[in-house]
Amino acid sequence: MVSWEIIGAWIAAFIVIWIYSFAFRDNVFYKLAEHIFVGTAAGYSIALAIDSLNRVAIKSLITQPTVSWHYIIPIILGMLMFFKYSRKYYWLARYGVAINVAVGAALAVRTIPMANIIRQIQAALTPLWGSDPIKLVNNWLMFLITVGGLTYFLFTIFPPKPAPGRTSAIYTLYRALYLIGIYGMMVGFGALFANTIVTRVGFVISIYLIYLQPYIIATIIGVILAAIGILIEVRRRSK
Repeated sequence: MVSWEIIGAWIAAFIVIWIYSFAFRDNVFYKLAEHIFVGTAAGYSIALAIDSLNRVAIKSLITQPTVSWHYIIPIILGMLMFFKYSRKYYWLARYGVAINVAVGAALAVRTIPMANIIRQIQAALTPLWGSDPIKLVNNWLMFLITVGGLTYFLFTIFPPKPAPGRTSAIYTLYRALYLIGIYGMMVGFGALFANTIVTRVGFVISIYLIYLQPYIIATIIGVILAAIGILIEVRRRSK
């Protein structure tokens, strides 16, 4: 007996195969899966926004005996944004957009320095001496790579290169920190990329175990359709 769970699993298997078929060549089934995903995501976002508005604002206004202006004012500002579809009253939509942007900018100015500057400085201030050798190695690596990265991006003040046959302790230290910053960033970028690849592979394995393996017939049909779409695209481009 066919159920909605089986139909959803078949559709999921088709979409997974069709999305990954783009790695070989663009085809009509990849475009179909892309459009289904974008349309579903847009519909889900709209339904979620309406449900959130209903739960947070409308139900609260109905159940509370007193007028709550902190619910009414955002609703009015949100409704003002729909005036952008009117040529005569387009200017009213600017008030909702302006207040929304202003509040967002104020929150960003308040929170971003703490999260991206102060917290980063606090995390970099680690003890460089102690009894735990492994922790000390990690702390020294973090300290040197942090200072090296800052040295690499220091474009305003840097020591001049000494003349041939002469040495400069300041320039040697600057060059050493410069190289530590370069190699430290390359190692960090490589580790980040490897972590991304491992995460994507884990997604593929989980998708295979959840959708593709239990519904092997749907998987085979999806692969066949993707192959047909790729062949059609190759033939179309060859012409």
